[in-house]
Amino acid sequence: MALLELDNIQFNYSDKELYRSVSMKINPGEHCCLVGVNGSGKTTLLSMIVGDIYPDQGRVIWENGVSFSYLDQQLKVANDMPVSAYLYGVYDDLFKKEKAMEALYQKAADNPDEFESILTKATRIQDELDNAGFYALQEKVGRLSDGLGFDKEKMETPLHLLSSGQREKAYLAKMLLEEKDVLIMDEPTNFLDQGQVNWLSSYLKGYPKAFLVVSHDQEFLRAIADVVFVLENQTLTRYKGNYDYFLSQHALDKAQYEKDYIAQQRYIKKEEVFIAKHIVRATSSRAAKSHRARLSHVERMEAPGKEEGRVHFSFPFTHDVGERPLLVDELEIGYNGKALLSPISFTLLRGKKIAILGQNGVGKTTFLKTILGEIPSISGTYKFLDGTLINYFNQDEKIDLSLSPFAYLHSVYPDLNNTQIRTALGGAGVRKDLAIRPMNELSGGEATKARFAVMSLKKSNFLIFDEPTNHLDQKAKDALFEAIEKFPGAVIMVSHEKDFYDGLVDYELVF
Repeated sequence: MALLELDNIQFNYSDKELYRSVSMKINPGEHCCLVGVNGSGKTTLLSMIVGDIYPDQGRVIWENGVSFSYLDQQLKVANDMPVSAYLYGVYDDLFKKEKAMEALYQKAADNPDEFESILTKATRIQDELDNAGFYALQEKVGRLSDGLGFDKEKMETPLHLLSSGQREKAYLAKMLLEEKDVLIMDEPTNFLDQGQVNWLSSYLKGYPKAFLVVSHDQEFLRAIADVVFVLENQTLTRYKGNYDYFLSQHALDKAQYEKDYIAQQRYIKKEEVFIAKHIVRATSSRAAKSHRARLSHVERMEAPGKEEGRVHFSFPFTHDVGERPLLVDELEIGYNGKALLSPISFTLLRGKKIAILGQNGVGKTTFLKTILGEIPSISGTYKFLDGTLINYFNQDEKIDLSLSPFAYLHSVYPDLNNTQIRTALGGAGVRKDLAIRPMNELSGGEATKARFAVMSLKKSNFLIFDEPTNHLDQKAKDALFEAIEKFPGAVIMVSHEKDFYDGLVDYELVF
């Protein structure tokens, strides 16, 4: 019996047909991944699975008694509690049992006449705690928090004082500790460094229950998937096998479908020509009507989905400023006089591209904000050459998501006309109705593309990116790689995705 079944789901979103006839089954223990280009409806499908939205037609069927956990639901927490209390809160029922057991032991000591009966009750509870692994909880939570990069200090930090990436990791940690029958995760690696991604891959690979993961990280998918669902052309196709099997079989299926579609179109055209030629002739109209009846029963194949228009990012270069665009000398970064790292020194030469790597919370984004002048340094210096113009992608930028991409670009560049704004958005892959829908109705990848459209309108000679590939599909990542590779100025990039920056940067700085 399937844990979860989607039966003939149909759904329209803002007059756009998102799903035509989607069906899905997840069986016990299956490790499933859901893939598709930005805007194909992956996150919407997850919201439908967990009951946040409802299909226009069809059913979402959970087997009775099946428990699930959805990463987004973890956002609704009391932000003033420390990470440790948040994680150990998963086991509140066991801690209550422990208190009840201790109370019984005390009661037994105070009531000799009832000692045996009370002791029996206490022993029964202790057996329950033993069977639930209660006395190994500290090791279990510690192993998981270590894997996701929480040190002792962070474990006692209230959630609201963590960075957005660290909070996301706390939500993920709680989900893993809950060990529900089905884990549902939307882009779980976006806020993990490479070591943590590897740890999560290993954890999920050994997870005895089922999960459904949305991700654009191909190496991560290769490590965890044994079932791949691909969402395209408003339908969902299941591939039983690992991610590499999916890639090869999917390519064959697409090629075969195109051949079958062409053959069917030839047949239809041939029949329509015969019918048109003979329907008005007395001697052959009967045969024409027979052909028309047969043709009416043909189940017509949908035209193969056109490849999503090519995504093109561009970062216009203004002018050269000299041999050493950036000099960093004994720079200490941190907050309230407390340094996060040893002093940093390096020189960035003309046209060179570097990746800044390191665990979450080590200070990568803090370094960027320091050299951009957003927060003060503790000591040391940094110096951009005169005439340096910076184009910056900030992963934590606060955007009014009620705005459409068109309105967002217009707010940044009010002097541009409609055609210029549409052209910039179209180049980044935000076309037609996507440009005028509120960004809170778009996928994360589509909203990110709108931000790159803004960057494409600014001339600069120095690019700075903070985790630019989060939410982007592979086609968009390839376009971003090409745009950065062609840029003649200096580039600093913070990224956790080795597949993206490998071969792009000249060297790496590891914090």
